[in-house]
Amino acid sequence: MSHHDKLVAAFETYQAENEKFQGKGVKASAARARKALQEIAGSCKERRKEITAEKEGLEGKPKGAGMSQDAARHAHIRK
Repeated sequence: MSHHDKLVAAFETYQAENEKFQGKGVKASAARARKALQEIAGSCKERRKEITAEKEGLEGKPKGAGMSQDAARHAHIRK
């Protein structure tokens, strides 16, 4: 399962459990909703890494080549 699919599944789980917690007051659903949110956070980080790697692959730029955004900003400020 890809990180994108994990994000979608975790969000659907979150929506269902949050509805049970908010609508019916099921306390166990609160814990499951929080767990789904934690899974979303982790999958978001991993998906961001994947997207960056894919983007760099499209640009033909090897990983780590060139300046970081911070370095570029500082170089611009120094001029």
